[in-house]
This record gives sequence, structure tokens and C-alpha cells, in this order.
Amino acid sequence: MSAERLTPAVRALLQAEIAAAHGREVSFVVRSDPNGMIAQARVVARGTVDAVLALPGVAERGDMLLHNHPSGVLDPSGADLAVAARLHDGGVGFGIVDNAVTALYVVVECPRPRRVARLDSIAIAELLSETGPVARALGGTTFEDRPGQRDMAAYTADVYNDGGIALLEAGTGVGKSFAYLVPALEWARVNGERTIVSTNTINLQEQLVGKDLPILARALSAGDRPVTFSLLKGWRNYLCLSRLDQARAGQDSLFDEGRGAELESLAGWAARTGDGSLADLAEEPSPDVWDAVAAESDLCTRLKCPHFDRCFLFQARRRAAEADVVVVNHHLLASDLAVRIASDNWQEAAVLPPYRRLVIDEAHHLEDVAAQHLGTQVSMLGVQRLLGRLERNGRGLLPTLAAELATHNDLLAAASRDLLTQSLLDALTAARRGAEELFGRLARRLETEPGTAPVLRLTDAFADDSVWTEGLGVALENLLVAFGRLRDGVETIADRLSLDDPADARAQLVGELRGVVRRLDSAAEALKAALQPPPAAAPSSVRWLERRGRKTPNVTLAAVPLDLAPVLKDALFDRVETAVLTSATLAAGGEFTFLEERLGLALPPSRVTVREILPSPFDFPSQCVFGIPTDVPEPREDEAGHDAGVARILVELAHASDGGIFALFTSHGALRRAADAVRGQLGGRWPLLVQGDGQRDQLLRRFREAGSAILLGTDSFWEGVDVPGRALRVLILAKLPFKVPSEPLTAARLERLSDAGVDGFTHYLVPHAALKLKQGFGRLIRSKTDVGAVVLLDRRVVTKRYGEMILEGLPPAAKAIGNWADVRRVLEDFFAQHGIGAPV
Repeated sequence: MSAERLTPAVRALLQAEIAAAHGREVSFVVRSDPNGMIAQARVVARGTVDAVLALPGVAERGDMLLHNHPSGVLDPSGADLAVAARLHDGGVGFGIVDNAVTALYVVVECPRPRRVARLDSIAIAELLSETGPVARALGGTTFEDRPGQRDMAAYTADVYNDGGIALLEAGTGVGKSFAYLVPALEWARVNGERTIVSTNTINLQEQLVGKDLPILARALSAGDRPVTFSLLKGWRNYLCLSRLDQARAGQDSLFDEGRGAELESLAGWAARTGDGSLADLAEEPSPDVWDAVAAESDLCTRLKCPHFDRCFLFQARRRAAEADVVVVNHHLLASDLAVRIASDNWQEAAVLPPYRRLVIDEAHHLEDVAAQHLGTQVSMLGVQRLLGRLERNGRGLLPTLAAELATHNDLLAAASRDLLTQSLLDALTAARRGAEELFGRLARRLETEPGTAPVLRLTDAFADDSVWTEGLGVALENLLVAFGRLRDGVETIADRLSLDDPADARAQLVGELRGVVRRLDSAAEALKAALQPPPAAAPSSVRWLERRGRKTPNVTLAAVPLDLAPVLKDALFDRVETAVLTSATLAAGGEFTFLEERLGLALPPSRVTVREILPSPFDFPSQCVFGIPTDVPEPREDEAGHDAGVARILVELAHASDGGIFALFTSHGALRRAADAVRGQLGGRWPLLVQGDGQRDQLLRRFREAGSAILLGTDSFWEGVDVPGRALRVLILAKLPFKVPSEPLTAARLERLSDAGVDGFTHYLVPHAALKLKQGFGRLIRSKTDVGAVVLLDRRVVTKRYGEMILEGLPPAAKAIGNWADVRRVLEDFFAQHGIGAPV
């Protein structure tokens, strides 16, 4: 191709720079003028073309990367093609010139800008007005005019038009889901481009798919262009019909007695269900049965499967591929991110279909969820379950395959059966013994740590811990060797049998075995990452050992990235055109700085274009009173005194408000102490519901139905709980919700901040507590007619300097600050004014 596309000035610049580099490779970023002539150029790297990829933001959409081939041969190498593909995903072209700049070969043209129809942000807001289609779809009695909702919709439309990232905190009652869904659906209508909407909680997912999107579909569907949406879940949420057939056929040899009825029940449900997911089951199946029938990506034969047309998972994926809005949860979004990072796939479908528009609701949870999926984790029960799938009490995959091989008389089948019954079963015995030894030693090491749920952070000093000389190293090596023997044996059998027919029983069993050993390989990698990380990985990860569960204690090891900010920026936020992050709690102290730093949005160049706090439309000064007693002992200085004060005030408030109380705690220990202290004093007058005595949803249902119950809860009740009306009229927050500084991930983040000369308490613990407190506060007032009191039993919020920052972000309720007797009188007057309870 001729170099005539280069202007003389650009050609002279390229020639001069290549000559100055003595003919070696030089990389340039160039840009064309409106006539297609390459009229601008600058040097970005000298050396190999790969060097340019280490420079973030070196080329923008519409640019082209050029480099010279000193040989004069302009055919692109494999490395050139890989770079070109990656750059093209970002809208950047790729070309090659010779050293004399007499020839130009364009490998990939700069993608032509798509003709995009812009949204009219005022018109988008009007869709949510009293005269708009959403109001008509809802009906006059249900629709509420919400100016904050219209403002948020307009901000969202702007960021769809211009690209970038919007941070939109929406107070309770703003109606944020309609505010981001309407622009997303309109964008899909005029531009044919989907939006991924990610949430943290199942409750919000169900609200979006079961309520909000059907309403908007009625309101906004026009002519032959109906609004489409779908809910997409992770693979293991769906039943695999092929695995179900296999499990039913081999139930006598695969499972313990008593599972047959469960499998038959699943088969009956599979014939009736609409989506084939766990959520559609009346009762959740036992873990070992669901392990055997759940969809798994590495076991799926896809088009070769006889059930492909009916496959629940692929039906869901097809719906998602065609939908205007795809609703997922943060775990699935993070799984997709992990797969894309591992495969360097930024354009094709991965776990999710490809997307360029993203809404993250409940965005304050994204960092912690991403840490789980971008790290590794392995548990004692998880390893035991995998080994049990191979064989347990004479049943399992290995005995079933041995029986199947016995029905074939060929030499390869006989040799495979001998390998299975001798080597593989020996390796399984060794793996069981190794796992018992390894996790037993780790459990005994944990017993020396304080607390009922001990946690041990694994720092560099752990390499010198006495547990290694006591036998941990030998146990780890033995377990890893046993895992390797299992893998090698299964692969040998697979190679010998060379089965291509997915309907062949042996092929299915070998596929299942391969799936198990792949998971054992992942467990091995997780063990090494947590216990013996390579030196280069240690500073960038946080490792810990813990025991979870009261009924069945489970020893767990974890290793997660310490700093996710650059990963999230590079792999997520810089890869999309539009991202809208929203929640009722994004800003701490009126600023988004904390969130931006945690998620990498503050790293240059920042793509954040909108930062807005949309206040709640509720009249907090008249609907809510916020009491802060200053004579309750501080929890850190006098735990027993604080516990006694919490119990006493809870009982007195029960009398004053006639129950209807949520009391939220920051630890299970404090919750149980309070429950023990008040149970006898309530006299059965008000039902006492305590987290741990039942399922969360069951407790909430009983609370709503009782009308005067008292519910004590910890972390999971601080958000995602919606009890509008008089059933909830008092909210007690026992303590400021600070993270535990010794918790491994928190401790490591605080150390990282300290090393950078930043005060971790002020810049991490306080903002996090402010956001969490705001979430808790938001449980009370859920509608314009709700009234009630919030009582914070932690005087530090008014006695410490950081208290002002924490209080600044809370709703503007009327405040009552002073000794408890004075605060109680204010509350009683408020209750009397609104017909709540009776004075003590």
C-alpha cells in the first residue's frame, strides 16, 4: 500500500525519528484529518511494538498506531496481529511502514465512528413526568411525581450521549431504578445497544425483573419495537438436563441411598419449570445432588448435547444476547471480568454478552465482590465434597466408571479399569489422608487465635511459623502430589478411551471426572497462593486462614488482591463507553472521593464526568427524629456498660413505641448479649426475633405480620431491608459500624495507606463507617407516610472530631442530643404526636 496517505510533514517526522533510532523499531500514534490523510504524528515508544502496550492511554479512539519493520517486509507478525486486535477493541487502528517510509500497510483501519442517535435529556426526563407514559402505565393512584428521579434520568442520558462515568447517589424515595432504566431502554431503542445492569442483592434483582421492567415495557414499547429484558445468572444456578439424565441413570452407584426420590422430583420439576434455575425451586436441593446436576461450563458439550435446544442456560443466554437490558448480580459481573482478564477477551461474549454500557446499582459493594472473584479461596468442606464425588461409601464417579468399563471387553477398557481400581483409588485415599492432615493442622493452629470465629492473617512472617516444622509442609506436599496423581490417572484414561460421542456413558463419566480434577487443580493453586505464594505475588495479595460456621466448622484459606483500583480501572471502567454507578450510599461526608479511590476512578486520566447527590424527597424533619444519648458508655471503653445501656434503652423504647423496633448490631456477640439481656424483660408482650433463630426472609415476614415485634439483626439487616408502614417505627443503631481493624483485608489496606503516608482511620475506616451508618439509617423511612425514630447509642458521633463528617451525610431528621432521659422525652412527645405507642 502506498504511503501517499501520509502528509509530507508526517512522513518527514517518521523518517527522522527512525533514523535517530538507527533503524530500530519506533512506534508512533497518528491521526487522520477529515479527508483521510494522516496529518498528525508523535513518537510513543522505541524498541518493540509491545512496548507501547505498557503505556496506559497512549492512543485514543480514532487514532492509529504505526511502527516500522526494519526488514522492509510489511507482513504483520503474530505479535503484530495480537496487538492490532487489542487496539481495535479500543477503537484504534494499526499500521506498518518501512524504514524509508515509502510504503504503508494498514493492518486495521481506524473503526469508522458509528452514527449514534443522541438522547434528548429533557425528553427523557419528561417520560417520567405526571403526563408521561410511565405515569399512564402506573395509573394515577400509584404514580408519584419525583423531581429527583427526573434529574437523575437526565444525568444518565447525558452520560449515555457523551460517554464517561456518572456517580449518582440517590436518597431513599428518589426512584433510582426507573431513573437509569428509562434512558437505558431508550438508548437501546434508538441505537440498538444493550445495557448491563448489575445489582448486589437478590431483592433488587427481583424488583427490577419482576416489577420495574415489566411496567416500563408496557410504558415504552412502541409498534413493532417491544422493550426486551432478561435476567442472567451464573452457570451453577441452572439445571443441566444432560447431567440430570446421567445422575438418574447412575443414581444407585453415584449417590447414597435416599437421593433417588430427590432426583425424580427434580426431573418432574424440569418438565414444568420456565427457567430451570434454583430460584424457581420450592425447596433447595441437597448440595451433593445439585453438584451432580447443575450446569458447568467446562462439562458442557454445547451443540453436541441432545438437550441443547431445551437447555435452560442457553435459553437464558440467548434471551440476554437479544435483550435491551440484561440484569445480573455483582458476582456474575466480576466472574465475567475475571474471565476476560484471563483470556484477554474484550470484544466477544464471555460469561456475559459483550457490552459497552453499564449500570452498577448498589455500587458500594463492588470492590468487596470483585476481590472475591479476582482472588482464590479453598475450604476443607469444599475439598471433601470434591473427593466425595469421586468415591464415598462405595458410590461415586470412580465406582460407576469401573462398573461401566467392566461391560466392555476391549484391551483399552480393561487397562483403564485396572488403572482406576489400583492407582486412582490409591491416589484418592492419599488425597483424603493428606486433606485431613493439612486442614487438621490448620484448624489446630487456629485454636491458638482468640474468638469464637478465629481468623489468622498470613503475612511473610507465617513462613517461619512453627506449624511448618510440625508437619504442615509435608502435609501440603503430600496433598498436592495426590491431586496430581488423580489428574494424571484421569487424563490417561481419557486418552486411552478417546470417546467423542457425548451420549456414550463412559464419555459422560470421564467428562465428569475431568471436571472434578480440574476443580482439585484449582484447589491446589489456591492452597499454594495462600500458604506458599511466589515472592513476586506476596506483596500484592492479602492472605488469611479462618474457621467459618457454627454447626459444621469449616477451615478456609483465601488470597485476594490488595489493590483492586488499577485492575478495575483498566479492565472494567476504561473498557466501557458509559458507566453509571448508583446507590443510596456513595458519598461520605458529601464527597465521592472515598468511592473513587477504592474503585480506581480517581486514577488519571479520570473518566468521571458527573458527581451528583440527589436527596430523598421525604420530609425528614417532620417524619423522623434522630436521638443520640450522650450518657451511654462508649463501647470501646466500657463494653459491659454499653451492653447494659443498649438493653435498658431497648426495653424502654419498646414500652414507649409499643414495639415495632429494629435493633442493628455490628457483631453477633453484641447481638446475642442483648438478646439474652432483654428476653426476660419483654414478658412476651412483643415478639422477639433474633437473627440466627430463623432465615432472614422468614424473620422479616414475621416482623411485618406481627406489627409490634422487636427484631435484632447484624450485618445483613443494615441494608436491603424494606418495611414500609407502621410495623417499623423505631430503629436502634447500637454502635458506629466501623470495620474491625484486625480483619485481614482491612488491616492490609490500612497498612498500604500508612506506607503511603495516609491516615487509614480518617481516609478508610471513617468513610466506610459513614456509608454503612447511612445504609442502616435508611431502613426506617421508606415512604412519604412513614414516621419514626432513629436512636444511635454511640456518643462518639458527637464527642469525636470525625463525628461531624459521619453526621453530615445522614438525612436531615430532627435531632435530640443529650442525656437519655431528655432524649426519651423528645421521643415520647414525637410518638404521642403521631399516635405511636403509649408513654412509659
